[in-house]
Amino acid sequence: MNKRVLLLVLVLAVTATSAVTAVFLAEGKTCQSNPLFSCFNQRVIEPHQDWSHYSFVALGHIRTGRNKPGPNRNLQRNLYRVLAHDPAFVIALGDLYYSISDESIDNITRWVSANIPVPFFNAVGNHDTQTSAGHEPARYADTFGTPSFDFVLGSELYIFLENGSSPVLSEQQKTRLEALLSQAADDTAIRNIFLFSHQLFWSYYNPALEPVFRYRHPVTPPSNYRYFLDTIKPLVESLPAGKRVFFLAGDIGGGRRFLQTFYHREGPITYIATGMGNASRDSFLTVTIIGGEVSLKATNFRSGETISLEEFGLDYWRTFYRDNPEFATEIDRINNAR
Repeated sequence: MNKRVLLLVLVLAVTATSAVTAVFLAEGKTCQSNPLFSCFNQRVIEPHQDWSHYSFVALGHIRTGRNKPGPNRNLQRNLYRVLAHDPAFVIALGDLYYSISDESIDNITRWVSANIPVPFFNAVGNHDTQTSAGHEPARYADTFGTPSFDFVLGSELYIFLENGSSPVLSEQQKTRLEALLSQAADDTAIRNIFLFSHQLFWSYYNPALEPVFRYRHPVTPPSNYRYFLDTIKPLVESLPAGKRVFFLAGDIGGGRRFLQTFYHREGPITYIATGMGNASRDSFLTVTIIGGEVSLKATNFRSGETISLEEFGLDYWRTFYRDNPEFATEIDRINNAR
């Protein structure tokens, strides 16, 4: 897509979305009370349009360091690559900034409003609610709306989970997730279920995902971290045949010694992690749905190269840390010190 065509597409997208936003505001709706209304840039998803063919982009771990305004440099410098994929909306997978404050809230909303012309949503991360004294989830919710929300577009159910400050889902969230999966099981129109979170909770104590568990999380977490294998995975596996489930998480990346992308598929279940660390491997995920069929690809921010997600599977992780033993040793040292 050349720049002139891209500009026209963005102008049309902004015009259409602005009209829908105006209707929402005229009806007295707020972004905090409506899951389709983004509090980050006041853009709205129109649920009644044709959702048989569309794409969205997922970004993980976009924050920079302490006292550094704005998101990751690779994202800022190469945002045009994201917009060239013509996403209907953009989803961040947590850690938008280092800690929550008036300044960080102002910085992220200004940047998103100025640069992202489509609705922008976030699966809350630990840094999104943290302060020097702990966590302030209520402040985040008052500003951006409840972190736990969901919506349906076409044949897709989108579920946002809140596990930023704690890897373990609350009992309330587990009950909500059970209800949503039960409804999806009975709804023949739902073909794909996307679950967004910050933490890679599906890797905890999961022997099938040992490399990503070892090199991204403590080796011996508390026993209650098993809740995905004990509770959630059986629910997902009980869904009727033909429904696919995608777990997307963003607590990954963070520097040269960490990998920025992970992919693994087990039958109808697909696990994906994507994040950034101002590294040459930083990439973003594009998800395209056509007639209920899902395709996935990663695009490197710096080179623009599009890579099949299958390239970032278990063998990729094992090979990277085998060929870079100094990174593996350093990560094991950090984990053992926790």
